[in-house]
Amino acid sequence: MKWRVLKQVPLAEVQRRLIEYEQKHGSLSLLHDQFTKGRMPPGLFQDYVEWTSMDHSLRAYNEGEDFDYLAEIDMDLTPEQYQRITPKRLELLEHLSGDRAGSINELAELVGRDVKNVYNDLRLLESLGFVQLEREGRRLVPERLVYEITVLLG
Repeated sequence: MKWRVLKQVPLAEVQRRLIEYEQKHGSLSLLHDQFTKGRMPPGLFQDYVEWTSMDHSLRAYNEGEDFDYLAEIDMDLTPEQYQRITPKRLELLEHLSGDRAGSINELAELVGRDVKNVYNDLRLLESLGFVQLEREGRRLVPERLVYEITVLLG
C-alpha cells in the first residue's frame, strides 16, 4: 500500500542532499538562470524546486532561525507494516502533534497507557520514520517527524 507523508527532514539529510544536487547539476544559480530564461532541461524542474526549498531552509537556519524543512515522501508499506499502524499508535502521533512530551513516561501518562507499551509503539513508529527518539540526559524524548499521512489508493 502506498502512503504519502509530509515529513520533517533532518538538517544532516538536507545538507547531504544539497551536496548531491551540486555534484549532479553544478550550481543552483546555473539552474536558476536556466529556469528564468525558460531553458530548463526536461525533468529538472522537480530537482530545482526541491533544491531551492532546501537552500532557503538552510539559509534561514544559518541566520539564526530554527531549522525547518518539510518534504512529501511516498512510502511503500508492506501489508505487515500497514497492519502495525494501529489506532493506539496513531493516537501517540496525535498527542505528539500538540505540546512536546518531555519524555516517554510523560507521553504514557498523557495517553493513560503503560510506559513499556508506549516505548515499544514509539520504536515501531521510529522504524517507519514517523518519530525520532532523542536522548536528553537519561531520558528519551519523542519527536514527531510526520505532519500528515495520506493513503494512496490504486
